[in-house]
Amino acid sequence: MSEQSTAEDAVNALVVELRVLEGTYNELSARQNLLERAMLEGRAALDAIKGLSGQSSGEVLTQIGGGIMLRSSPPETERVLVSIGANLVVEKPRDEAVAILEERGREIEKTLISLLNQRNEIAQRLNSDREALNSLMARSQQG
Repeated sequence: MSEQSTAEDAVNALVVELRVLEGTYNELSARQNLLERAMLEGRAALDAIKGLSGQSSGEVLTQIGGGIMLRSSPPETERVLVSIGANLVVEKPRDEAVAILEERGREIEKTLISLLNQRNEIAQRLNSDREALNSLMARSQQG
């Protein structure tokens, strides 16, 4: 096998690996976005439950979409409905619901940290593979 053929094989292998790594990196980025949205949603729900529990009277605005809001009295928050997965919803006391939301938030945060570590490792491999590919391409153009 010639030296040029070996260099071409190395370049092709690096290109394939770069494409796989880029796909993995993009998938991890998409997962990160989903987790960040879930974390924000959980925090908003937690803030709402805590904020509404302190209100005794007055009114709240309920957004129904399209920039439209309805005025209503604050809902009763001593017992709330909590989705527990598989399309199941259970009624829980506010304190238990808060504990569930806080635990979910911690789990999402752990998962997000793990995912960010994986994404950073992929980014490092991408950079080193790109450098190797550029080096191979420069050598092949000189020779």
